[in-house]
Amino acid sequence: MRRDILRPGLIKAGRLIVVLMLTVFGAMAAAGTAHADHNNGGVTGTSFVDGADALTDDWGDHYAELGNSLCNGCADSNNTDLVIMWQAILYAEGLLPKSGIDGQFGPSTEAATRTWQGRHQIGVDGSVGNQTWTKADDSLEWVTSNIVRYQGWNQSGTVDFLRGSATNHNGAYQLLGAEPNGVGNDSASFSNSSHRIQFYSETLSVS
Repeated sequence: MRRDILRPGLIKAGRLIVVLMLTVFGAMAAAGTAHADHNNGGVTGTSFVDGADALTDDWGDHYAELGNSLCNGCADSNNTDLVIMWQAILYAEGLLPKSGIDGQFGPSTEAATRTWQGRHQIGVDGSVGNQTWTKADDSLEWVTSNIVRYQGWNQSGTVDFLRGSATNHNGAYQLLGAEPNGVGNDSASFSNSSHRIQFYSETLSVS
């Protein structure tokens, strides 16, 4: 058969394939940006804290996604939700005042972190790295179908998170509130709790 007869058919088929590929990739891109809404069930990514399967290895498993260690003077340890999350844990254990939950990993947060590490019997260096995240997530437990609680040392206080949805427990973490040293003490709530905990930007405000 002559090539000049085959060529138009091939060109038309090629164009159809390109259109189909663009349609598929467009759908994939749309699915990839679906996490922009506040339904975090099943959402995974590398720009926010997410969890899957067992709770007690969530933060340790995702340490590579959590980026560099949090520390006083570290580049990724200022104006971030991840620091707020860690400070909420320190606050729940009575190691940091409510005013200290500010997203800035400064000297006070470093000192409180050292106390936390000594209390939990791990290496004391004042920074929050793999060992500290791995130890912290050992204190996570389910309290409802989609609420996760950090239970402080010696029942000292709690931090509550939303993780996933009632029908899908896997997904991004949202910081809800912290209750230090039991009932009767001032609690901390996070007015933008519908936002996922971001690694490199501060979206949560404390009240």
